[in-house]
Amino acid sequence: MSRKFLWLDGKLVEAKHSFLESFTPGVLKAKGVFETMRVSNGKVALLEAHLRRMSRGLKVLGIRRSMAYRTIPANIRQLLRVVSLTEARVRVMLWQKGACVHCAIVAEAFAPPSARRYKEGFKAILTNGHRRQTPVPIKSLDYAIFREGLEKARAAGFDEALFVNRKNELVEGSRTNIFLVKDNFLFTPPVESGCLPGVMRQTVLEDARRLKIHCAAQTLRARDLVDADEAFLTNALLGIMPLTGLDKQPIGTGKPWPVTRRLCLGLPNSSSAGRIVTKGYTPSAWRNEFAGIDIMFHL
Repeated sequence: MSRKFLWLDGKLVEAKHSFLESFTPGVLKAKGVFETMRVSNGKVALLEAHLRRMSRGLKVLGIRRSMAYRTIPANIRQLLRVVSLTEARVRVMLWQKGACVHCAIVAEAFAPPSARRYKEGFKAILTNGHRRQTPVPIKSLDYAIFREGLEKARAAGFDEALFVNRKNELVEGSRTNIFLVKDNFLFTPPVESGCLPGVMRQTVLEDARRLKIHCAAQTLRARDLVDADEAFLTNALLGIMPLTGLDKQPIGTGKPWPVTRRLCLGLPNSSSAGRIVTKGYTPSAWRNEFAGIDIMFHL
């Protein structure tokens, strides 16, 4: 069994699984923020965007940016060298206890979903009880409700839990942002609904505009998702994951099609750019899957 380490308050610490597990959002009870990042070919995708969001979260919570924050990039690199990982999931957490600000960095091997999973897409269930305790959505360690939602979904045989707020508006997944396509327009819930402004969410919105795909942040309800032509989920680990079913109902044809495909094809096949950050459905995989099918896009 390989030895496990984490970076804790400026020191490299060897740790057993139970100790590592204690540094999990929703398990660690503290006022703080975290970021989960994808490492591919030894490079952290979208590192600067993750750190900017972490900095905003610290400001919202009134936690000062300590020396630990400024040394995060160097500490991630050193930890990756020690654990000999070039394909990994890295979680960075900063929290305050008393007058002290603590920092923990955990790096674990990451096996992305297979190409088949991207082809089949995720199935999700709806759940309520969404709430964030800050006026501005941040990636807070107060994560238990999302952790429980995902566990509930998986126990029922689904891949993700999608949350609605008190107004019965679609907000986000337990670990993802939501997009849907209707009549060639791309929609995603607005930040005002309570959703986290995801790093990959922003990347997709920017690329949609670059590809001249009409897109907007708009209030959505579960019915809109069921009536959508297609839908997908995003996060820093999955990239773009088609969402093909909700509560055992198919979304659209039940297959990823065609705006989802165009977005994937339009994203550079470069993990360092943070666009497609999986080894599953890269642009070349999408081309192979739909080879010989002629589709005209009028977006």
